[in-house]
Amino acid sequence: MSDITPRRVTIPQLNEDLLWKIFVRCDAKTVGRSRTTSKEWRFKLSTALFVKQHFKQNKNRDRSVIIEVGYPPSDESCRWFLKAMLDGGQQMNMNVPIPINRFGFYSLIGLDNGNVCIRFSQGGLSARLMIWNLLTRRMMFVSDQASKHCRHAVSLYAFGYLVDGIEYRIIHVYKCAYSTKQMSWTLYNSFEADCNRSGKFNTEVQKLGPKHVVNNIIVYWIGWGGDDFMKPKLIFTFSLQQRLFYEGKVPDKVKSAYHSFTLFKDGIGFISYKNTDFSREIVVWGINRDSDNKLYWDKMIRISGVGIPYNPTLFVGKDIISVLDSSCYFGSANDSEITEVILSRLKYRGRLWEHLFQHNWHETVYVKTVTMHCQGLYLV
Repeated sequence: MSDITPRRVTIPQLNEDLLWKIFVRCDAKTVGRSRTTSKEWRFKLSTALFVKQHFKQNKNRDRSVIIEVGYPPSDESCRWFLKAMLDGGQQMNMNVPIPINRFGFYSLIGLDNGNVCIRFSQGGLSARLMIWNLLTRRMMFVSDQASKHCRHAVSLYAFGYLVDGIEYRIIHVYKCAYSTKQMSWTLYNSFEADCNRSGKFNTEVQKLGPKHVVNNIIVYWIGWGGDDFMKPKLIFTFSLQQRLFYEGKVPDKVKSAYHSFTLFKDGIGFISYKNTDFSREIVVWGINRDSDNKLYWDKMIRISGVGIPYNPTLFVGKDIISVLDSSCYFGSANDSEITEVILSRLKYRGRLWEHLFQHNWHETVYVKTVTMHCQGLYLV
């Protein structure tokens, strides 16, 4: 024990403005625990102003990756979620609060401001949407519009928050056949808790890809055409605030063997990639919009001699986050098949690969999507 006699020291009282700034810089878990200190601070730390400031300050902190894994052939449903920290690759449990049986499915619609929107079914075609905060474990359920259009050729969702707001919206677009020129839509508004907006419009898009990105309240899809819908034809956009659709052609100069979207440098990146023999090249094109919603294409980066799998890919700073699924068959007395799902990071400036984590299944499964998640305190 110490021989020093303890002394009482008076600590000056911190003013509320300074405490506010301290809480804004704290991680989300610490803020969540601090809400229990008093009723006054529970209210202050739950206001829309604090929640927005806190997420803006900490959105690049404690980032993780959520991977959808399921059976072929559908790209729009999965059976399992994998979650791993972006820095270090530590695997974490998702612990989805709604369990499913072998007849059910999950489908990750989108993530924004720390909240996740998942479509799920516990069996059969009857489904619901769940908006869920992984940190606070709070959730909200919304009726599923896609169940009414389960046989349509196009039936897709997108989820996102309005800029500098706490209101989120969920758009559902659908059309009955690829040859149909008319697309229909319905919009869910969290403030009114109802799908009270709907409409139709004419379009040249035959098929929309199931993957989308949301940036500054604009939803982006790739419109596919040609034989077997293998060629990107149009960029299809929808404004969650103005409730307007726009289309822009994909120029020939950006087309390649594989295409997808990624968030890149606070904007939208269009990945154009080919991997044939010794010819490997990745090009990320930035997509910009003018006041008339016309699209402009700028070449952001070009990486030659590096190959990535034809799977969902994220560009995070100077890193490429990709997922590879590989199936192996072992012939023996007890024949078995194993699928390895490997999350990797490529530092493309130094051409350095780093494996973050690996997970094995003793059956054939496929990676459906990979999405980056940031913790937030937004209400659902």
